[in-house]
Amino acid sequence: MLTHLFKHTKKPSVHFLAFLQATGLVLYLVLISLFFNVVAPGLGETNTKFYAPIIMLLLFTISAVISATIVLGRAGMLFWEKKYKEAFTLVGWTVGWGVMYFGIFLVLLSVQK
Repeated sequence: MLTHLFKHTKKPSVHFLAFLQATGLVLYLVLISLFFNVVAPGLGETNTKFYAPIIMLLLFTISAVISATIVLGRAGMLFWEKKYKEAFTLVGWTVGWGVMYFGIFLVLLSVQK
């Protein structure tokens, strides 16, 4: 029954999928930034100095896997299906959208000063 409902929906374009991936990555990075603003100040206390590097390294490792999955997951599936051009196009557009977000954040930073 569900396949009938989605049979007529269009597959998103590579450009739009790349935009969604880049946006998902930015949202994930916003969550990590909130973590640093809320939790990280408490990691500098004397009784937590042993745990701080462990927590930060674990966060770094987990973040690398999550970020790679967001950016490369669908492209990897396309590559596996031997759709090389579409896979590389998706990665390129995702990086392009990421550069656009980077520029936006740089502009926002310069406006705040």
